[in-house]
Amino acid sequence: MAGIKTIPVSVDEHGLDVEEGIRRAPNAALAVVTAGQQAPLGVTLSLPRRLRLLEWADENGSWIVEDDYLSELQLVGRAAPALASQDRSGRVIHIGTFSKTINPGLRLGFVVAPTSLANRVADTAAALAPAASITCQWALAEFMRKGHYLRHLRRMKRTYTARLAALQRALSIPATTEAMAGLALLVHLPQGADDVAISQQALAVGLAPLPLSIWYADAAQARSGLLLCVTNVPDEGIEDCCSRLVRFTEAFI
Repeated sequence: MAGIKTIPVSVDEHGLDVEEGIRRAPNAALAVVTAGQQAPLGVTLSLPRRLRLLEWADENGSWIVEDDYLSELQLVGRAAPALASQDRSGRVIHIGTFSKTINPGLRLGFVVAPTSLANRVADTAAALAPAASITCQWALAEFMRKGHYLRHLRRMKRTYTARLAALQRALSIPATTEAMAGLALLVHLPQGADDVAISQQALAVGLAPLPLSIWYADAAQARSGLLLCVTNVPDEGIEDCCSRLVRFTEAFI
């Protein structure tokens, strides 16, 4: 709708392949990245690639939109510093949301923009969300000022880490599992396995794994897998859920 042409860029164990992005779109107006935890694989953008991306934006006069969609809610290791904290040229627009860290019903996010863009960002936000609740914003600010937000994050990290461990113990599936991919456990399936069909069949009995293949811009390069959300793992009955998922998976492999 905005007339933007998108150029997908490969991701590996070091995050976004910045050099490939520069080759494919050297004069891009902006780059959208999830530097802290790449969605959905969960890898962190490496320091050399961060510096190269910032260098490109500075030299090209382009913008970087850093989508910090999980903020400090990282279960494995310490959260990487925000790309915006390494920006010395004012080219990074840092955005985030409280929907994933507090509650989706809150419908509040945030933008940390360079000073040169502050007025334009404020005008755009006012035009797009004129009915945004000031009361909720005040309440959230007070919630954070009193330290409740950091305590909430620590509590949720403990809860989600325990649920991840329970899921890993209960899971018995013919595939390899990786570390956290955001707030989901990534389970690889054999190449060619129909992960979309598996997820659709699982929905019929109340399970909701997300197929990995739909995240790929190029279907020819898509890998099969399932993303198992950690946040809504039940305290009881997880073994039964995993057993049912295994049966569905085995029927398609």
